[in-house]
Amino acid sequence: MKKIRHFFAVAMLLLIASCTSGDCTKQCCRIEPTDSKELSFESSDKDLVLTFYWAKKMALSYAHDGSDPVGYWYEAALPNRQAFCMRDAAHQSIGAEILGLSKHNYNIMYKFASNISESKDWCTYWEIDKNDNPCRADYASDDDFWYNLNANFDVMYACWRLYEWTGDKRYLLDGGAFENFYALSAKNYVDSWQLNPEQMLTRTREINRKPDAKRFGISRGVPSYVESYGGLYSSSDLVATIYGGYDAYSKILAESGKKEEGAQMAARAEEYRKHLDEKWWSPEINAYHTFWTNKGEFADGEGLTHVIWFGAVKDAARIKGTVEKMLARKEWNIENVSYFPLLWYRYNYKDEAYKILKDIVIARRCEYPEVSYGMVEGIISGAMGIVPSASQKRVVTMPQISGDNYLQVNNLPMLGGTVSVRHNDNKTSAFVNNTPSKITWEAAFAGDYETILVNGESVNAQKRTDAMGCTISYVEVELRKGEQACCCVK
Repeated sequence: MKKIRHFFAVAMLLLIASCTSGDCTKQCCRIEPTDSKELSFESSDKDLVLTFYWAKKMALSYAHDGSDPVGYWYEAALPNRQAFCMRDAAHQSIGAEILGLSKHNYNIMYKFASNISESKDWCTYWEIDKNDNPCRADYASDDDFWYNLNANFDVMYACWRLYEWTGDKRYLLDGGAFENFYALSAKNYVDSWQLNPEQMLTRTREINRKPDAKRFGISRGVPSYVESYGGLYSSSDLVATIYGGYDAYSKILAESGKKEEGAQMAARAEEYRKHLDEKWWSPEINAYHTFWTNKGEFADGEGLTHVIWFGAVKDAARIKGTVEKMLARKEWNIENVSYFPLLWYRYNYKDEAYKILKDIVIARRCEYPEVSYGMVEGIISGAMGIVPSASQKRVVTMPQISGDNYLQVNNLPMLGGTVSVRHNDNKTSAFVNNTPSKITWEAAFAGDYETILVNGESVNAQKRTDAMGCTISYVEVELRKGEQACCCVK
């Protein structure tokens, strides 16, 4: 692919010149440097500004400074429990990166990885408290504890996302805790809990139940993130999470130079994706079933979120059916709602995403930690479409702005430094690279455009389609540290 190289001085001259002619270039923008090095967000949309700073303040109120025995951590569980659990932390992690909590993320994921053990049938601790102990609310002993079986694979998926955002190679094969956790989860954990694809509809809830379990009984291995459904033996959200974990592990292996092993894990992930499509899809409801029960039949409920969160569905019609079924459901717990903005932007339900972002500050239980972290990610990676990739040394941006507004983020942490991004509506974007290395900025716009103006120069647009089959036009711009560029479409 052709890449455009613009040195900073030249880029600025072209940018200034471009503002003198053409409908598109009238909207060109330049991001002025700021004295502050802190993350900041600004917009003509005052509702989004309110949400961002409410979420930032709320999320950071849950972050702790490293003085507790557990080290750097943030609350990722029920408020006031003074602990972090695997699901919550995995889903809060990118929001935490945006807010500058890299040390917290690494420590949290390391704690989960380092506590996997055979005595727990290759589980780790579902929840760890500030004193560096398994949280007593969920743990009595290695024989008697609460555990959602999605968790190991959710953490694997989060670790890959964290590597892509930060470039921190400690999340790859480190020869220690993380490498051990990935390998044991992919083999020993799956075998112990009968989670191979061919076992997903034959396993029972009593697997690995210990006779001495007094407090948690069969909750030592809940096969879903939906915790209250009776007679549950398996779930589509568990299948999707395992897919996401294996897919992440395949990329971790490949990025660590083990491409053959990575290909094997990618093939393994594909087995779960096919199982999901062949066994769980229902033409009658035009969506995936959510539960497999002790009655030997499928049932439906709240568990569809993770089927699309982990990207386990590739068919656009099935994604649409699943999303439409989710949108038709009127009651969702707040944890699910915290994921929705990012998901709805991903699948082109912009209005639905925006409504949540606008109204979340008055929602019931909005103080739950996942919510504030989710809203931060929803604005930055959803509405602004900012997604870095350390493995490709690139950052993608694609605005999905509601109304005639601008959105700008300054000093956004990623890839060992920061970037700043501005969108004027959905047709003009500016980008500043303040990371230590040269990166490729993929300036993307929803729609089919033949050309994109890059600092006033017309460049042939490249094309791709998103998960829903819609055309995205983009251009690649190489930027060294300190360089800036502006792209727009007519």
